[in-house]
Amino acid sequence: MLNYSEINKMFNQDEDTSVHLDALYNVAINNYQGLSRLSIILIKDDHASNYFVRDRLTADCNDELFIKKVNQEGGLPKIIKSKSERIIDDLAGLASNPRALFLLNHGHRSSFSYPLMFKGEAIAMVFFNASELGFFAKRSIQKDMLFLSTVIHSLMVRQFEKKQFIDISLAIALNMGHAKDPETKGHLNRMERYSAKLAYLLSDNKEITHEFIRRIESFAAFHDIGKYKIPDDILFSRAIFTTEERQIMNQHCAHGVDIINDVLGYFPVNMRYVEEYRFLKNIILHHHEHFDGNGYPMGLKAGAIPLEARIVMVADVFDALLSKRLYKPAWCIDDVIAYMIAHSGTMFDPDCVQALINNLDDFIGIYEAYADE
Repeated sequence: MLNYSEINKMFNQDEDTSVHLDALYNVAINNYQGLSRLSIILIKDDHASNYFVRDRLTADCNDELFIKKVNQEGGLPKIIKSKSERIIDDLAGLASNPRALFLLNHGHRSSFSYPLMFKGEAIAMVFFNASELGFFAKRSIQKDMLFLSTVIHSLMVRQFEKKQFIDISLAIALNMGHAKDPETKGHLNRMERYSAKLAYLLSDNKEITHEFIRRIESFAAFHDIGKYKIPDDILFSRAIFTTEERQIMNQHCAHGVDIINDVLGYFPVNMRYVEEYRFLKNIILHHHEHFDGNGYPMGLKAGAIPLEARIVMVADVFDALLSKRLYKPAWCIDDVIAYMIAHSGTMFDPDCVQALINNLDDFIGIYEAYADE
């Protein structure tokens, strides 16, 4: 039986959510040797993605990443609708389910799952697994798993609410910038999804975490927010820029960082999440850096360019070429791919280009699903 009082004291401290979740996992497995896995899955826009994984049986699974569309006929929607726990004494009974088969192959035999709700909507799912059959059948263990799920829910909601005020302010700034931006709302939606998809595809070869994917999906749309400060006669020009006009236009990267700093300046230091918003500013400042060092504003080269900016660069140019703009018609997909290949290693990170080409149908699907009206 868990010591609820001691656990509550642990989580009164203002630590990062991932630190608290690690501590919670350790408390759980130290009290219950049969527990083998804790995972938290985020639910957003009918998609499920890993947020946190700790697997006692296979440490490699701690870095597991996945993003998939929720099957509306599957078990997940049923658990969410019930708003209560689901207990499976023997995962072998679900062997036809790829996810259950994955768990079985790694030594997990039973499960306890619980939906985390916020304002009437499911924001995440908590899954506990055990290496023993029927582990969660005892009422005392069910009670402890419900308590742990409640603690996790509190941590997730606390994180969400602390960030919500800043995120709302940033969203207002983005909408203000977009009101003046000649690019479409569809472009912003596609940027989020292209970038998250690229990050996911690159995760086998690069150090990309669940948090990296969440951040790039949240922030990719902000890449051109600095255009809000560019004069209209330049921003909406259909002509080839003069050298002076190009220099003014190139300043939108620095302007974007200034806008973010202005927003963050209204909030206490302890709410500014330094790493979180450094990531955002990396995207804004560096998404025009070229892989060969001939980009702007700082002329960074290859690995010196933050990975998030390299990913957003590829997503942005791919979508811009595929779409109609004030200064150009939409290109056909063959010409777009030829351009991306021709500039791989000079303008673009070759790994990003290769990931896009190898999964082109997925990116075309995103373009079509979020097409401009």
